[in-house]
This record gives sequence, C-alpha cells and structure tokens, in this order.
Amino acid sequence: MTKLILPQIEVTPATALIDVPVHISLSGFIPNQLITLHATLKNGLPGGDLTASSHAIFQADENGSVDLVSQAPLFGTYEGIDPMGLFWSMNVQTMRFYHAYSLDDFQFTPRSTEIELTAEVYDKPVAKAVVKRIFVSRDVSIQKVTDHGLVGLYFSKPHTEQRPAIVVLGGSEGGIGSCSQFAALFASHGYPALALAYFQCNDLPDDIRQIPIEYVQRAIHWLQQQPSVHPEKISLFGRSKGAELALVTASIDQHVHAVIASSPSSTVTIGTDKAFAGSDTFSPQSSWSFQGEPLPFVPWTEEQTKVSQERLEAGQRIDHIHTEAWAACEWLEDAEIPVEKINGPILFLSSDDDHWWPAAQHCEQMVKRLEDHQFAHSVVHLRYADTGHGIRFPYIPTTRTQLNGGTPKNNAYASEHSWHEVLQFLERTFPE
Repeated sequence: MTKLILPQIEVTPATALIDVPVHISLSGFIPNQLITLHATLKNGLPGGDLTASSHAIFQADENGSVDLVSQAPLFGTYEGIDPMGLFWSMNVQTMRFYHAYSLDDFQFTPRSTEIELTAEVYDKPVAKAVVKRIFVSRDVSIQKVTDHGLVGLYFSKPHTEQRPAIVVLGGSEGGIGSCSQFAALFASHGYPALALAYFQCNDLPDDIRQIPIEYVQRAIHWLQQQPSVHPEKISLFGRSKGAELALVTASIDQHVHAVIASSPSSTVTIGTDKAFAGSDTFSPQSSWSFQGEPLPFVPWTEEQTKVSQERLEAGQRIDHIHTEAWAACEWLEDAEIPVEKINGPILFLSSDDDHWWPAAQHCEQMVKRLEDHQFAHSVVHLRYADTGHGIRFPYIPTTRTQLNGGTPKNNAYASEHSWHEVLQFLERTFPE
C-alpha cells in the first residue's frame, strides 16, 4: 500500500529572534506543479501596528519540492534567490507607532509575532505553517526608568558578570517606540540597553529645542550604576537625529567608549524653527545645548523651512535643503561635531539615496576629519549604494521607500548586512 504524501511547508527554525534567518522548504507536491506561497503578518510591531503580506510563485522540481535557499520564484513580491525574500518584500497595509506621550501608557507588546505561510495550488490552500518571530528574548526584563528626570526603558538579562551596555537614541519621530525595538534586540544579544526618549514623552520637551546634552549624560551615569553593566564599557547607538545626538554627546563625555551612528549628520543641525511651543514666529533653534548654552548649528531660512514642510507633507525628499543650508552656513566650522574627541571606536552607517539628509556625505566628512586629527581609535564607514534612510534591523518589510529612498531589496540588504556588522563591531570593541 502506497503511503499518501501530503503537501507541507517546513520552516527551520520555526521560532527565533527577528534577526535570525529561517529556512523554508515545500514538499509533497506534484512534480513541476506551480505553487503560490503567501506570507501574512497581522500583528508585528512592539508599541505599534503592522500588517503586511507577500507572495511568490514557485515551480516544484521533479520530486515535488521547493527550497527557498536555492530557488528563485517565477513571479512574486521579490526576485532572485533570497531565503528571506518573503519577509522584507511584504507590502505594508498598516504601519504606525503608538505615540505614547506618557511612559506609563507605552507597552512593549507584542514581544513576538507570527507570520502565517500558506501554500496554494489552483487558488486553494493545501498547506500551512507558522513562523514565530521574537522581538525580545524571554529572559530579558523590561524596566521603566524615570529616575533623575530620565524617560526610558531598560532591557536586560539576569547577567552574573558585568556586561558592555548601550544607550539607544531614536530619531525625529520622538517618543520611545522606535528606539525600544533596537534596545530589545541588543539586550537579547546580551548587551543591557537603555532606550532613551529625549522629546515627546512625559515631561520632556514637545519638540527638538536645545535638548541638554547633560540629559544623555545622566542616562549614561544611570546605566553605569546598574549591577549587570560594566561601567567602563558604555556605547551609544543612534539613528538619524539620534545619531547626531550620540556623536555630540560622545564628543563631550569621555565615559562613552564606542559610538554607532546610523544615518547621522556631521554638524549640529536645526531643531525646531519656533522659539517656544505654539509660537508662530520663525526663530530657528539649535537642537542641543550644553552647560545652559545652545550649541552652534546649521540654520535654515524661513523659506527653506516652509518648502521643507510642504515637501514632507507631499511625501517628497528634503535632503537637498540640508545640503543648501550646509553650503551656505557661515559658521560651519563651529557647527561641526568634534568627533575626534570621542573616546573609542566609531561605526558609521550611511546610504547614497537618503531622502532626509545627505548622511553619506556627512559620514565622509567626519571620516576625513578623524584622519586629519590622527584619531587613535578604529573608524568604519559602511556606505550602501541605492539605499534609503531607513537602515534598521533585518527581515522586516522594507517596501515603504517614500520619504526614505532606496529600493526594497537594497534597503533589506543594508539592514541585514549592517546589523551583523553592528554586532561584530561590539564584539571587537568589547571582547570577552
């Protein structure tokens, strides 16, 4: 009696951290049969909403099998051989952060999400599988931090030995949502991490207006006091506006021993264009202050600010406005971040098609400055071609390119490659 072989989807590992690739294979199909494989994500963003889906059409081999590690789809949301193509090529239906203006209102949920895989033949589902993607390891605790005026979430494992630790700074989206995702992943890899809000949460400022560098310094000091943290192995990780803040802070505070700056600026840039919240008067403000004084910054004209707002509302790029302001600034030397004062190695991440600001040029400028000053520590600049502003962590949808730039495939590659480089950078900097 012949045993009936039913179509099935195999996923290895079926449960893993979000940055771990999976191996998907299909078996039990009729030889040379056309199979449509769907991937659906319904609840996949801590502190927000994300629904997305993708698909790919494969032709089974002579054994009735498909292996995504070695086989490209005939058609679908991605092209070429890519084991994780179904993950990054998802078309996003819903994607938003909960803008919690109070830390008490913010919950880092879900801690994991599920992607449902469905194989269809002639539009009929014949096999299903579920992939569980974990945003933060089960053994990572999450603590709300409000000591000394700080607003943050502290992610840590119960380490018996002191570990290198990271302060994570998000970008101009504000709040705690985006930076908490990176902090969760760092902690899952064994690095205690403090996701630090610096505006638009609790009693923090409503916008970026002369944020005191001392605020981040207090966060560094708080992190140094934690039992599982090695006080002389503190890093700053920042994205976009947070990368600018990380570089400025590290150039002032010698307790920072490494910086990872993703899509940064080489100068202090304009924060808000109002003297105070609710004001209608154009009054460009520095993003940061130190010892009560605003740091010199690259200003914009009122016309540049107006054009920028109009373009952002229309979903158009504004990097050229930053370039124009940069070129026109009469005190550019004063506004440049003295990165040569940083007390440790630096990893720069940038992209050539950044629609927010010319981060690649800014990174090149900082690398040159460091060379001119014979910087004593290692410097790495990873520059990604035809890639946009949204370099994040691997295997999440990268199809929203408006306002960010790049292509979904290149953005996915940059996110995957850079994240592995970030983890290797930390291992090199703080060896066991």
